[in-house]
Amino acid sequence: MDYLELIKRQPPEKEAIVEDGTSFSYGDLVRLAQNKAQEWKKHLSHMEHAGQNDQPHPPSPQRAVHVIQEKRILQQLVSFLACFLTGDVPLVVPWESEYFQRDARIMAGEVPNQACMAVATSGTSGAPKIYFRTYESWADYFPIQNQIFHIHRDCRLFAQGSLSFTGNMNLYLAQFYAGATMIAENEFRPGDWVRRMEEQKATGIYLIPSKLLLLPRLMRHPNDQIETIISGSQSLGKSDAETLKAIFPRAEIILYYGATELNYITYITDGMMTEQRNLIGKPFPKVDVDIRGEEIFVSTAHCVEGISCPHTLSDRGAMDASGNLYFLGRSDDILLHRGHKVSAMKLENILEGIAGVEEAAVCMVESSHWKEAQIVAYLIVPVPHSLTEQEVLAILRDRLHRYELPRRIFFVDALPKNASGKVDKKQLGMLKW
Repeated sequence: MDYLELIKRQPPEKEAIVEDGTSFSYGDLVRLAQNKAQEWKKHLSHMEHAGQNDQPHPPSPQRAVHVIQEKRILQQLVSFLACFLTGDVPLVVPWESEYFQRDARIMAGEVPNQACMAVATSGTSGAPKIYFRTYESWADYFPIQNQIFHIHRDCRLFAQGSLSFTGNMNLYLAQFYAGATMIAENEFRPGDWVRRMEEQKATGIYLIPSKLLLLPRLMRHPNDQIETIISGSQSLGKSDAETLKAIFPRAEIILYYGATELNYITYITDGMMTEQRNLIGKPFPKVDVDIRGEEIFVSTAHCVEGISCPHTLSDRGAMDASGNLYFLGRSDDILLHRGHKVSAMKLENILEGIAGVEEAAVCMVESSHWKEAQIVAYLIVPVPHSLTEQEVLAILRDRLHRYELPRRIFFVDALPKNASGKVDKKQLGMLKW
């Protein structure tokens, strides 16, 4: 079984995806994938006949990883499905990635015989690492996650962004497993998202919190068609949920914590959220979470090939007596400042809790003006002049140790993001100021 076969099992006339307002049925996806596979085969045959094929072509029975580096969602999806006709293992990577060559067929170590697809880490600390997934490692969990996320064949889930983000790819395939419809937007145009949700009668939304929280400022009236809001990758607290519920009054909000290597780990619904924005809930069914010296260890049968459980991503966390997990930061979250360890996540959560601050990010910055690297904070404040640097610092002084305080605070229009929508800390430290 593979994902093209999954698509083929749905009624061919059923609407599968609406990309930027254009509708494609399940039958369309099958046809487009078949055409793409045929196109690839003709091109490869031509190159071999002309003696110009300098791409590594592994001999049978080895399988190659086919790098899919397309700009648009439908192109990514069609190429992903076409690989199941050519025998290659699909790997969707960000359009802007410098680590891969478009349409390259590469060997990423030995490809497991049971591998259905490949996934790549974001590469925040170096070159992306490629992992392999079996069909079962995702598909066998679809019934459980679809029940929690309220996904069924009549769902129309809105999402924005590339399928190179495994959170997006997973939920697309889970929707197709249910015979449901994706409403997909390529561009970062929140005003268009609002219109598209209404036009296409979306019943659900999947966006990271920083994108979700743009919607209240753009909507003129509540949308009572949205039943479910799914979010991950960033923190979300009770006040954020209340802001969203004001414009999506019927929606249940579900925040999850997951990882490329491990699939879903914990989740929390809006009714259980508190003002502690790092509360990320209880483990998903069939997932075990253990804390060892503030390090999170996870055991799940639905992980990538080649890792053993319990597995740790070096993420930090704490668990209360009720079994709720609190996220304390990722492995690269700790900033070393004047001999002290400072949690970037803690500082960002405090900053984002200040009235008027839409989004915050902090990092260490070196400057010729300073003897050593210093903590710098970047804030998005939609209303100009509603906050000053000194006002923000005054608030922070009441809540932080002196060594945790940023040396400077800068107000910016946007923060650099990677394909998953997370702040790119490497680019952040290079912002001009």
